[in-house]
Amino acid sequence: MRRRLRKKLHVGEFIELGFEVRAELTPGLDDAGYDAFLDRLIDAIETRRLAFGGGGRPEDFEGFVTQLERGSATESDRSALGAFLEGDPAVVRHEVGALVDAWHSFE
Repeated sequence: MRRRLRKKLHVGEFIELGFEVRAELTPGLDDAGYDAFLDRLIDAIETRRLAFGGGGRPEDFEGFVTQLERGSATESDRSALGAFLEGDPAVVRHEVGALVDAWHSFE
């Protein structure tokens, strides 16, 4: 396969990695507490130049994290987000998935 096609299809040296994130939040978290948690989560994601796609509600959330621009999320990004979730008072339980192909893992 030619380089241009590999780049267009995000394969070979152009693969881009990301990871899934899930968290269960403190039962009874009010709207203000949930909004404050989302602000902290967004800050943790944007500080590392990552992007998050997904959603949630005051009880839990889940989504997929990738590099904001071209490129891949890293093990360091996974660890940093896991550490943030581990230390956040609104999070009861969390999972940070393995790095997977962000373009082809869900086909």
